[in-house]
Amino acid sequence: MKKHLSKFIMLLCIIAFASCSNDLNPGFDPGDYEPIVPPEPVRTLTSMASGERVVLSGTSIEDIILSWIPTEPKGNTVFRYEVLFDTLGGDFTKPVAAIKSDKEALASQLTVSHFQMNAIGKLARFKANSNGTLRWRVRAYCGLDKALSSLEGTFTIFMMDGIDDIPGENDHLYITGLATEDNGDPSLALEMTQMGEGIYQVFTKLKKDKTYMFFCEKDGKSHVYYYSKDKLRQRLDDEDNECESTKDGIFRITLNFNTQEYEIVEVSSVYLFCIAGTYSQEFNYLGYGKWGVKNFTAHKRKEGWASSGETRHHFRMKLLTADGEIRINWGSNIKDSGLPKYDNDGNLDYSYFNMYEMSGDWDYSFRYDEVLLQWGAENNGKWDATVKTDVTLYFNADYGQYTHRWVASE
Repeated sequence: MKKHLSKFIMLLCIIAFASCSNDLNPGFDPGDYEPIVPPEPVRTLTSMASGERVVLSGTSIEDIILSWIPTEPKGNTVFRYEVLFDTLGGDFTKPVAAIKSDKEALASQLTVSHFQMNAIGKLARFKANSNGTLRWRVRAYCGLDKALSSLEGTFTIFMMDGIDDIPGENDHLYITGLATEDNGDPSLALEMTQMGEGIYQVFTKLKKDKTYMFFCEKDGKSHVYYYSKDKLRQRLDDEDNECESTKDGIFRITLNFNTQEYEIVEVSSVYLFCIAGTYSQEFNYLGYGKWGVKNFTAHKRKEGWASSGETRHHFRMKLLTADGEIRINWGSNIKDSGLPKYDNDGNLDYSYFNMYEMSGDWDYSFRYDEVLLQWGAENNGKWDATVKTDVTLYFNADYGQYTHRWVASE
């Protein structure tokens, strides 16, 4: 009985409390709350607003500060800010950049590093090593309410050194000019080989005291590049700069668009090298990045570890650098790659012949194609091929990868 009485008393208390609550809460009264007031537009810009000029530098430790007088506060309403950047021809409906101010958009200034400002300049399509003028306005906002300043500031930036239009994976980069093998006819220009992202290389013959340049078609426009003052550069619309060859010869040229580095070294010789017996065969330069030899008779030698003859070989290239002569070995990218491979239909896998810079002499060497060469009889521990061959090395973009081919001589 006491238990039921306790529950009844508790129920009465809840009902009484609810009745009191209804009496004390008459409903929503707008006068009890402070209204949200839309912001007034910023009317005064205090720095970087009167045509100042800044030379952007990657080594600068001083930031660029854009500042303004904040809008007048209204009660406890908090206003935030962002800066809109546009070009001389823009109307701020599609600004090139919109960046919140300092202190999570609460401050009445925006601090921008030289690198950040250079990135904004790129969005505005300003060219490297050139001036570009930016306009800016401040947008104050609170929730969905916004107010854009009618007053705007302007300033000029001189863009950092660099290359604006770097050839991409699907772009073709060429070398041309009176110094090159096309004699200045771009339709006959030699295409460079892409070695990595932004890195291109070409082997070509150059003529002394003649000029050359590099060009590609990108985004429907032709872009020209040249080398000057220890850096690779992009030619501006009003320039006609080119590189000048100081020597007759065959050269390897490497361009790194990422670092603006340019390297040119002379190629003194290219030859096939058989490790067993240290036999070598000099190759002739055929033009357009190709070396070759015709009517070549391959041979192999008997060795203690190879009773049927050792056929491992690779190709060697000698370069003349400022520090002296260096040698590059060109072989396979597969250790002990075995013999050239044919499928069941007798088709040769030509990827076997792709050439890569190799270390050492043996492990990444090629082996002769015995199906093609058809070895004759042994003669004092040596075999000669019965089929004479033409061998061509392609240090160009013909196959997208440096490679070589063996074909029976005519």
